Amino acid sequence: MDSLSLSLATPNLPLVAILIGLLLTGTHLLGLLIPEPAMAWARSLPRSRFWGTVFLAIAALWTLLIAATTDLGEFSPMRNPILLGVALSSFLLWKFVPDFLASRSIGFLLLLAAHPVLETTFLQNGLLKMALALLAYGWALAGLFLVGMPYLQRDAITWFCASPWRWRVGCWPGLLYGLLLLIDGVRMSFLG
Repeated sequence: MDSLSLSLATPNLPLVAILIGLLLTGTHLLGLLIPEPAMAWARSLPRSRFWGTVFLAIAALWTLLIAATTDLGEFSPMRNPILLGVALSSFLLWKFVPDFLASRSIGFLLLLAAHPVLETTFLQNGLLKMALALLAYGWALAGLFLVGMPYLQRDAITWFCASPWRWRVGCWPGLLYGLLLLIDGVRMSFLG
């Protein structure tokens, strides 16, 4: 594999840190700046059919892309049945498991997102690598719980939304972690 295709396959560490830092900082800053609409949206999210459909479609397309492009080795002759199984199971999940579909789909997305982040940190060193790896393992663990026990997300959101100070306490760590990733990613990009 030449260096160009390798650089396209695995994004560099600072870029991943900047993108994830922007996502975390932006979402948690919105939660702090407009808490009432953010809490209302968070309360409706676990049982939202619309967001469940959107997140499940993204997860299904991402899984199909992985199954279609990954070297399956001795299972390569089974690629088409695997692709059909992913598409069919996604449709059946959408059709027959509408309860907490958004929570389950967020869990799928967290599990899918953990891999490229961990792949980016491979053979790296420093604080940024540790921060991204810790986040990716946290996503994987949270994803497992959301897929298997999605009602936990509803219960956690209910607890955080019970009072404004809990909501703020819940937003600050995400904001600070996002700023850490963003600042360290920018520092690595421009200062080496």
